[in-house]
Amino acid sequence: MKKIKHAIWLVLPMMVILTSCDPKVNRVEPSPSEVDGWAPVYAKDGTAEVINSVQPREIENGGKIYVKGNTLYQVEVGKGIHVIDITDRNNPTKVRFINVIGAQEMSIKNNNLYTNNVNDLVVVDITNINEVKLLDRVSGVFHLVDPTLPPSPGYFECVDAKQGVVVGWEQKLLHNPVCRKN
Repeated sequence: MKKIKHAIWLVLPMMVILTSCDPKVNRVEPSPSEVDGWAPVYAKDGTAEVINSVQPREIENGGKIYVKGNTLYQVEVGKGIHVIDITDRNNPTKVRFINVIGAQEMSIKNNNLYTNNVNDLVVVDITNINEVKLLDRVSGVFHLVDPTLPPSPGYFECVDAKQGVVVGWEQKLLHNPVCRKN
């Protein structure tokens, strides 16, 4: 296993979800024509690991925050991290957005941002917020996204590997689902 060169003692307080199941057990017939359930969120091969800084975006599903100096960092659950200038506390200004697929938690030490990229621990240099750099990656450290099963019981769209890598799950109205997690 590749060792992190940056503050190996730093631990992100992430919830670990462990599940396993025989896919055959989850096949359900007949299935309801419409039901609320889980759908996999896919990323094309290789794109899930791309980490970069882009123009700011709207906060849709804001998560944890971290303040360093006059900058507030806020997780956009599953998508990345908002960078917000809070020098004028009455008028915060969005500066950048750091794309990190699967992000749920973060911590910062010096100019290194530690977060999860789906199930990997990544270290990102944020010295130049306009051009962040991936410094290190340790694969499979976390079990935050199960690429075969949704996070809770119910109907779900069966995973189709041809669509890419599963980087998360979203709830939506499903039509004729044939998979179910008990």
